[in-house]
Amino acid sequence: MAFHPVQIARKDIVMAIAFSPDTDRELKAVRARTELTRIRNLRTVRDALLKGHSQLQIADAIGVSQPEVSRLAKTARLTPAVCEPGPREVILRYAVDEIDHAALVAELERWPYTFGEADPTGETYLPGTWDQVERSTDLLPAGVYEDLFTRTAHRRRARPV
Repeated sequence: MAFHPVQIARKDIVMAIAFSPDTDRELKAVRARTELTRIRNLRTVRDALLKGHSQLQIADAIGVSQPEVSRLAKTARLTPAVCEPGPREVILRYAVDEIDHAALVAELERWPYTFGEADPTGETYLPGTWDQVERSTDLLPAGVYEDLFTRTAHRRRARPV
């Protein structure tokens, strides 16, 4: 069994902890499961509100307080892109074993990626869906990012400048 060392620093003490690949994957799955649950909660609350349910009804149904539903509704309203399916969600689903390697690769290969660019003022970066892949490389199996990068190169070159 191979181990991957991880360094943990606390003030002037540095210690190395070795995790097996299985433990490393399980630890990443905890984070992925938390994020996936958050996305699904936001989407569910948004959809229930759009169907006319009250925040109190939603709170009772999902077992949280009405103020928590209000916070979820506000987040969904202010960041609607979080509620939309994206490559990050596909990768999270793989990380928690909801889909297998073949499904991961198939979904990511056919994704209609958008690529980030500066806003018209040039002051703010507007991320595209490819940025979701870029920030998820730690959850991807070896070689998948490189393959996707190669397969999408023609799309990046074809972007208007």
